[in-house]
Amino acid sequence: MTVTFRCPHCQEPATVSVEPAAQELGCPHCTARWAIEPGALADGKLWRCLVCPGTELFVRKDFSQQLGIAIVVAGFLISSVFWYYRMPLWTYAVLFATALLDVVLYLTVGNVLECYRCQAHYRGVPGLENHQPFDLETHEKHRQQRIRLARQAPQQSKAG
Repeated sequence: MTVTFRCPHCQEPATVSVEPAAQELGCPHCTARWAIEPGALADGKLWRCLVCPGTELFVRKDFSQQLGIAIVVAGFLISSVFWYYRMPLWTYAVLFATALLDVVLYLTVGNVLECYRCQAHYRGVPGLENHQPFDLETHEKHRQQRIRLARQAPQQSKAG
């Protein structure tokens, strides 16, 4: 399995390979190491994040969201130009081609497991069926927690 994460110590992005029997995870940049929680890798499946203490993981397509949005926007803009010049067949052809490209990408691109808390990505993980797809409520819970912690950090440094 391959893990892509932002190191909690040096904040550098890192990608490392992890064997199912691994006991610790490390950053290749700052050489920091931390223990993998017991039960995180059980029965050859991933049950919790290896980078942070998070237990909530979700499955998503291993595709850049920015690139996906760019494809949709480009299809919309090109079809709008054809529509402006009163070429409805070309307009619909571009929209159909954009939708077809989306379906082909959906069928060919693999899945990745992501942690809500630290956004670590896990590729080549067996047992993805044990995890749910993205849930906005869970994402919002973790986003709000990050905001609260960021607000508390300056207040704690002033008090200290």
